[in-house]
Amino acid sequence: MNFRIILPIAAGCILATSCASLKPTAFSNNEAKLDPVAFFGGNTSSYGAMESRAGKPTVGITTHTKGTVKDGIVFIEQDLLPENGKPNHRSWQLKQIDAHHVEATASDISGKATGKLYGNYFTWTFRLKLQNRGLIKHVRMSQYMYLMPDGETLMIRSVIRKFGFIVTEISEVFTKEA
Repeated sequence: MNFRIILPIAAGCILATSCASLKPTAFSNNEAKLDPVAFFGGNTSSYGAMESRAGKPTVGITTHTKGTVKDGIVFIEQDLLPENGKPNHRSWQLKQIDAHHVEATASDISGKATGKLYGNYFTWTFRLKLQNRGLIKHVRMSQYMYLMPDGETLMIRSVIRKFGFIVTEISEVFTKEA
């Protein structure tokens, strides 16, 4: 085994993977600033696709939300409409705690969703309750949100895991309605 060849390759791989994952703070200086309370206050809609573990689209999904802001909390009523499935309704209460922290509760979340907010980037993780799924009652959902420069479009990438394995991913585009 020639360590003069293997060692630089291994070092390069370690360096590449360590640089590949950006921290939320890397988005601090972006011009567009996401205010989740303001964005989800009022009406928004989304469209997107659920994807298999292999990245293949499995079903289209749309949502319609109406948010009402009171005392710094946005109360959101959200209808999720999968193409081939049963519609689902979710009620949220979302609050920005400080400049970089957001938390929320929802009708199908166990406990609180907690997240970090920097510039145009917002991420959070929570335990999602499943309905009628036999022995599996919860999954872990992580969402990564990016406000586009127009201030009216929010791209969201959701990753759903069970026992640490990716089960489904969802790509969505939310738009603010007038």
